[in-house]
Amino acid sequence: MRDTCEYADTSQYVKTVEYSHTQWYSPLMTERLNRQAKKNQTRARLLDAAAEVFAKRGFETATLDEVAAAAGYTKGAVYSNFANKTELLIALIERRVEVQSAEYTVRFQGRDIDSVTRGLLEPADSIDDGEKQFLMLFAEFWLHAMRDERTRTLMSDQYEVARTFVAGMLIASGYGKPGQEQKLGARDMAIVIEALGTGIALQAALDPEHVRLGLVADVLGELLRLPLASVAQPAAEGAPAE
Repeated sequence: MRDTCEYADTSQYVKTVEYSHTQWYSPLMTERLNRQAKKNQTRARLLDAAAEVFAKRGFETATLDEVAAAAGYTKGAVYSNFANKTELLIALIERRVEVQSAEYTVRFQGRDIDSVTRGLLEPADSIDDGEKQFLMLFAEFWLHAMRDERTRTLMSDQYEVARTFVAGMLIASGYGKPGQEQKLGARDMAIVIEALGTGIALQAALDPEHVRLGLVADVLGELLRLPLASVAQPAAEGAPAE
């Protein structure tokens, strides 16, 4: 069977027996698809701009006019996609959760618990600019959520989505299976993973000279009773150095 896309806009092949799987898009349908693609692009640019402005100016101080200007649009474009700053904030968190979930699914699907644990918390040499920006946003979001009940609820919902995904990934990889029971359930372990990752990353971003990111993997390895991997073990006393 030939690829549908090859004949998707060619009426010559549509509805024939051999190419019954194809479809033809009318000019109106094409226009709608183009409008949706443009709207998606606008939304993505607004989210990118919001992340930059909120991190630089602070969530409480930043304005939607500044977000619009950074994205190259008018404020009307912001309001056509988001009702207010809180909606932008939540959308940024949702995008983060969605992107990480997709990445983890590709990287870890079908892996055992050892591979998942090590891959999930691979020691990094440093925090890149994109991650540093998110950590700044995280601090802004957290403070705002603690002051605003609606934001707290929405942000809590996103955390639950993330921890449910990680817990499911742990279970699928064999965490807590008979004969290898763990003291912490998968959901509690997911909470610990999130807390360790975020907490140590915040400290490493603030004081990279004294806080190493690999500490996260070491602690989790201890919790899961896995061998330490991120730090070379010291040689036994009297043993020759390699």
